Amino acid sequence: MGTVGVVCAVVGLLGAWLLRRLPVRGRTEGLSAAGAAAVRGGARAALAAVAVELHRAGTVEAGRSGRLRRLVHRAPGRGATPLHRALWAALGRELPLADAAVAPAVRRARAELLAELAGRGLRCGRARLAASTLLALASGGTAVALAVRGDLATGLPLAALALAVPCTPARTLAGHRLLRALRRRHPLPGAEAAQAADPAEAGLLTALHGRRALRLLAPQFAALSGLLGRRTARETVARSEGDAFGFGTVSASVLNSGDSHGI
Repeated sequence: MGTVGVVCAVVGLLGAWLLRRLPVRGRTEGLSAAGAAAVRGGARAALAAVAVELHRAGTVEAGRSGRLRRLVHRAPGRGATPLHRALWAALGRELPLADAAVAPAVRRARAELLAELAGRGLRCGRARLAASTLLALASGGTAVALAVRGDLATGLPLAALALAVPCTPARTLAGHRLLRALRRRHPLPGAEAAQAADPAEAGLLTALHGRRALRLLAPQFAALSGLLGRRTARETVARSEGDAFGFGTVSASVLNSGDSHGI
């Protein structure tokens, strides 16, 4: 099995990688901030960018309990994506963001966004992800068999690579190129400029930079709504003394803390 097994494992790994990474170029025209967020971090990141946009537009706020509520009863206007409209509709009553995320309309909008990105060549679609994973697992099985037969120097590294492939981001090389170009054009601003950012810019910065942008653009909203993680939200509520509007101040230690559940 020696040489043939090595060749099969390597070819399988290459095929699994290509399935997840091609194409090199995709269609980027007309891509929304939610779309850029989904390229970076999937549907959860897209929902975070939309929530920040609605918050900065004065449409949605987070209470001390972490539930989101609408501040206005006017639906998002022109330029709003289906995900904006779905999240706004789901917040007809106060809901935690996690509950709003599983509302049927929101789930449908998220799935449609991911399908659109796959069609643009910026993310790997479900079928290709499944095929890539199966191919990687088959290659991993071959590599383990090589290791068991005594070829540890070859089998173990190939098995590790096979396990790593399914854990890599689902964005294609075109998606990587897009994010790199957008981050160059839209770096994180300073604190003063961040406060003056309009909703669309705030959404785009959140889409591109994730937690770092959340801590800069909407720290209190992100902490209370759970976008910075569950523990962060609890600590924010527990440690805050509250201001005239019923919201607490976010301590520097909370803003700098990490959490595995964040965006």
